[in-house]
Amino acid sequence: MARRLLATIAVCMGCAATVANAGGAGGPGAGVQQGWDGLANGAVRYVAVPAVDSTAIEVIRRQDGRVLRFMALKGTWGIPVVAFDGTADGLMGDGRTLLLGEATAGPTLRKHSTFALVDVKKMKVVRKLRLPGHQVFDALSPDGRYFYFVEYVSAQDFTRYRVRAYDLHAGRLLAQPVTDKRESESAMQGAPISRVTSGDRSWAYTLYGGSDKTFIHALDTMHAGAVCVDLPWKSQPKHLFEFRIRRAGDGRLVVRGPRGRTLAVVDQNNLHVVSAVRVP
Repeated sequence: MARRLLATIAVCMGCAATVANAGGAGGPGAGVQQGWDGLANGAVRYVAVPAVDSTAIEVIRRQDGRVLRFMALKGTWGIPVVAFDGTADGLMGDGRTLLLGEATAGPTLRKHSTFALVDVKKMKVVRKLRLPGHQVFDALSPDGRYFYFVEYVSAQDFTRYRVRAYDLHAGRLLAQPVTDKRESESAMQGAPISRVTSGDRSWAYTLYGGSDKTFIHALDTMHAGAVCVDLPWKSQPKHLFEFRIRRAGDGRLVVRGPRGRTLAVVDQNNLHVVSAVRVP
């Protein structure tokens, strides 16, 4: 199977080594994935495989690699990747609806972005969304109501973005960006380094960096809210793209560096920094 990643960023420091075969413009999202391990769901995984003028969406049994079901979807599509640690997403809480993103190509922002919802039991497209602007998948609420995406806001600076939400039940885009209400600026800046979710997937925690600060973006997927947790580092850390964010068993988020070194600890309940090394 071809090892292929169609990404939407290739200009941030250090990401050239992280994003193999980058095939798109620079930006905050990690884009979509073809091949690789796809998206695991219990005993199966979902993989998008490139064909001549279409994409094969395959349901593969993880135990032995057997293809159980597949379908062809015209165009170039992929499994959403939400961070440069390779975290894939896109499966709704019903366990059978997979959201796919259309691949990006070229150095300019597109005027519209298309997403497809696929029933992976019946292997058919149940819905397509065509949204204005250059959008990249970010998250889904566990109840299947909200679809979150990052929206590019500058053709000159592909690391500037804002988070938007689409109400799938009502069929409408929420008018206002999803922001931290404590901050006046709706646009953020950085590249998604690593992602982890709460056990019930009601929160998505993303470690961002590559700009003038490193921070954790905590997205409340059930209520379309967000909190930004700034980490107290004065400059971009070395080996940033090797950092990983994980949930600890004591209700805390831990940012680890190379060789598992603990760099920062954040209380998952109040989203306050508990501790952080001075120089990561």
